Amino acid sequence: MLVKFTIEVDGREAGIVEREVCGTAAAIEEQIREIQQRTGRIVLEHSIQELCDQTPAPHCCGHRMENRGFRPLTLQSTFGEIPIQRRAYRCNSCGHTSFPADSQICSGRHHVTRPFAQRACQLATIEHFTMLPELLLSQHGVTLSHDTLLELAHDVGSAADRLRQAEAQLSVPQRSAPVCLTPAPDRIYVSVDGIMYCTNLTEPNPNRPGEKRLIWQQMKVGCVYWQDANERWQKQMIWGRESPEDFGAAVWRLACQCGYLQAKEKIFAADGGSWCWDIHARYFSDASGVLDWFHVSEHVWEAARSVAPDSSAQWSAIALNQLHDGGGKSLVEWLKSQAAARRGGPRQALEGLINYLSGKIHLTDYPTYRSSGWQIGTGMIESTCKQLVGQRLKGPGMHWTEPGAIAVTALRATTLNGKWQSFWNSLALST
Repeated sequence: MLVKFTIEVDGREAGIVEREVCGTAAAIEEQIREIQQRTGRIVLEHSIQELCDQTPAPHCCGHRMENRGFRPLTLQSTFGEIPIQRRAYRCNSCGHTSFPADSQICSGRHHVTRPFAQRACQLATIEHFTMLPELLLSQHGVTLSHDTLLELAHDVGSAADRLRQAEAQLSVPQRSAPVCLTPAPDRIYVSVDGIMYCTNLTEPNPNRPGEKRLIWQQMKVGCVYWQDANERWQKQMIWGRESPEDFGAAVWRLACQCGYLQAKEKIFAADGGSWCWDIHARYFSDASGVLDWFHVSEHVWEAARSVAPDSSAQWSAIALNQLHDGGGKSLVEWLKSQAAARRGGPRQALEGLINYLSGKIHLTDYPTYRSSGWQIGTGMIESTCKQLVGQRLKGPGMHWTEPGAIAVTALRATTLNGKWQSFWNSLALST
C-alpha cells in the first residue's frame, strides 16, 4: 500500500512524505519507522529554524553585537540530520564572534540536540565507544564519529562529577547537613570500598627490563542502603578519585540525603582497608562499625594454610566457629592458645592473624550483630563496585584516561541512582 503524508506548519505546506509499505511484518515495521523519522525531521527542522530566527541579538563589551548574516549548521537529532541557518554576530570592539542560537539548540559545544545527546550518553554507560556509532546509526540514522561521541560523554560526565564535588563541599559535618530527600529508614547502612581499573598511563615493568606496563588505579565507591516500608532494599551510590577525606564528605552528604541523621540504627560496614575506616572515624563515628565477615574469613583461611597445611579446612572451621559464636575477642584468645604450642612459620602466621584482629576487636562483635538482625557482610558494596565500575571500565582490553574513567562512572551512577532525567533537566554545558 502507498502511504502519503502532507505536513503543514502554520497552515503552509512544509513537506510531503510518501512511502510504499509492503513485505513482511518486520519490513513493514521498519518502513513505518522510516516514515516517522522523515515526518519528524521535517517538523523539527521548521521548529528549530523558527527558534533560531527568534533568538535576540547578544551584547558584548557593553554594546549590542553586529549581525553578520546567516551561517549554515547541520544539527544531529534523534530524527536524523537537520540543516538550519542561524545568525552570526560580531563585536566591533573585541572582534568576538557569537552564534547565540547555538546555546538553545545545541548540547554545549557539540552540534547535537539535547535528546540525541542524552541517548548517546546513556548508550555510552553500557557499551564500548567503538560500538556507539553503529548503534546510533541503526537507531536514529545519524553518524557521529568515535571522537565526537567520546568528547560528548566526557563533557556531560565531567559536569555530573563537578556537581557531585560541589555538593560535597557545601555540606560537611562541621557545616549544615543536607536535607533528607527520602523517608528516613529505621536502620541504614553505609559502606565504602575501592575497585581497580586499567589506565592508559605506563610505568617500567619490573619483570621485563626495558619494557613498560599499564598502571592500574583505584576508583573509590560509596553505597548507602536500607530497607523501605515494604522490606525492599534501596540504595544510592557515589564514586570518586579524590582523597579519602574529600570522598568521605561526598559519602556523608549522600547518607544524609537518604536519612542517615534521622535513622535509629546506623551501621558502617567495610573490609580491612585503612582509608575506609578513616572515613568511618571522621564522618560516621556515631555509626556501629562492622568488619566484613568474609574479609576476616579470608585471613583465617590464609593462616590455616601455614598452621595446619594437612587439615586447613578443619582448623579454619574451628577458628570461624570461635569468631561466629564469640566474635573477634573469642577468636584472638583461642589463637593465642594455639600460638603457645607452635614454632616457626605456623607461629608467625598465628601472630600475624592476632595482630590483624587485635586492633579491630570492636568491629567484630558478630553475635551481637546477628542478634540485632544486621548484615555482617559487605556484598552490597562489592556488587555496587562491579555494577558501577567493573561492568563498564574493566572490559577486555579497556584502559582509560583519568577524565574518561571519571566521566563514564559519573554517567553510570546518575543512571543507576535514578537521577538521569533530573540531571539532564538542569544540565548546562559551556558552548
